Amino acid sequence: MRTTAGIWWESTGAGEPVLLINGLGSASTSWFRLLPGLHGYRVITFDNRGVGRTGSSPEPFDLATMATDAVAVLDAADVDRAHVLGLSMGGLIAQELALSYPDRAASLILVSTHSGVPHLTVAASAVATTLKQIAGLPPAERSQALAPILYVDQTPATERARDDEIGDTLPTTPEGMRSQLLAATPWDRHTDLHQLTLPTLVLHGREDRLVPLSAGETLAAAIPNADLVVIPNAGHRIFTDQTHLSTHAITTFLQATRSPQRQDV
Repeated sequence: MRTTAGIWWESTGAGEPVLLINGLGSASTSWFRLLPGLHGYRVITFDNRGVGRTGSSPEPFDLATMATDAVAVLDAADVDRAHVLGLSMGGLIAQELALSYPDRAASLILVSTHSGVPHLTVAASAVATTLKQIAGLPPAERSQALAPILYVDQTPATERARDDEIGDTLPTTPEGMRSQLLAATPWDRHTDLHQLTLPTLVLHGREDRLVPLSAGETLAAAIPNADLVVIPNAGHRIFTDQTHLSTHAITTFLQATRSPQRQDV
């Protein structure tokens, strides 16, 4: 299905709605490890501008536009408020959505993300520069170049290969990668995060090499009463490195924030 803005989306399951927002260069197929753990919820996924079945946008866009796209998906799904989970760049979109459309987010789950590139450490900013260089590579070469900074060393090669197999079904073009990087890099609403009053979970892998744990700690400190959960032996691809632990942290948080009228369902 598509919204009026041309954003491809789908909805599965029933229950309280959970909106999943993808990271840089990934389509909604990338949620395959998390989805089984969200049984009992209505899960809404979509492909951001530049990737998957939505495809590349002919005009430049910014992160605020991507947040508006996410709201358009909620509108198309006839959902007033949803739990909003954003991974990596999707976490930036989730923050923008909660700040600009506060009545649409019931809670925030911010995974492997940060509060804006300007607030990353020098080392992390250097990784952002590397990402810009890698963005121009063909999909297969891009995956190979990114692997050392996405996973912990202990992640089985079979699991990395499974991620690549799923990603190859809807590969992201260099143009799509560049357009998303251009949208995400200048985003900075760190000083506005104190306005957020909704329940928030910041979930981070202890060994994340792309977005270091310090960025997650800074993010959690900027949002009033945010919970920070650190997953051991997990890198940026937290759902691959530690599927059970990361999924359990999310479902525990969602259960704690369920709407009162749903408690006995």
